[in-house]
Amino acid sequence: MAAAPTHKFQAPKGTRDFFPEDMAIRRHVEGIWRSVSIDHGFDEIEGPTFEHLELYTAKSGDGIVSELFSFRRAGGETDYALRPEFTPTLARMAAARGAALARPTKWFCIPNHYRAERPQRGRLREFIQWNVDVLGDETAAADADVIAVGAGVLDRMGLTPAITQIRISHRGAVSNILRHLGVADDRLQAVFELLDRRDKMDAASFDERAATIGLDGDTVARLNDVTRRAFALG
Repeated sequence: MAAAPTHKFQAPKGTRDFFPEDMAIRRHVEGIWRSVSIDHGFDEIEGPTFEHLELYTAKSGDGIVSELFSFRRAGGETDYALRPEFTPTLARMAAARGAALARPTKWFCIPNHYRAERPQRGRLREFIQWNVDVLGDETAAADADVIAVGAGVLDRMGLTPAITQIRISHRGAVSNILRHLGVADDRLQAVFELLDRRDKMDAASFDERAATIGLDGDTVARLNDVTRRAFALG
């Protein structure tokens, strides 16, 4: 029996329906991600859609809770959250293998992610993200490998260097700049968490939050100036 039509319900705000023509495009893009990753020697993985809430707060602090879809099972005592990113799951999976994990290990995944934030152009509450990681190799060759995969995808899609640009950020370089500004090592993580949320804050809120983590007015002003520039190579 055909389902009765309904005009009452719409997809939740910040999510998308994929009708056949949309799904065909999505599968085409995912197919390119997958084939290029495999061509470069990466193996596909996947993890659970939800994890223990503590897995995310351990990485990003309690401030991330307001950005998550979190829940507790009825009658239970454990808090869970839909995954907002894959890195904590990746780290957990690598730790589960321990010494048995080959070095280097090259993994990729194409999971759905969820963020309980205000939807806006380019930022949905449910989104698909292609992740490529090299574990156990800290050399520049590993970075080059990941960059090559990204370039390979662009090429496979017909996006030539004439119309695309690859930008490279480096946490270590930003850490050194922050130290030069006088940020102590024990405050770096808090500053990175603040920078991660910068796009969602107005200038006054950014300054106020910076002050609460112990940055004086001069450091905040210099931080404002430096972090508004692009730490990127085009």
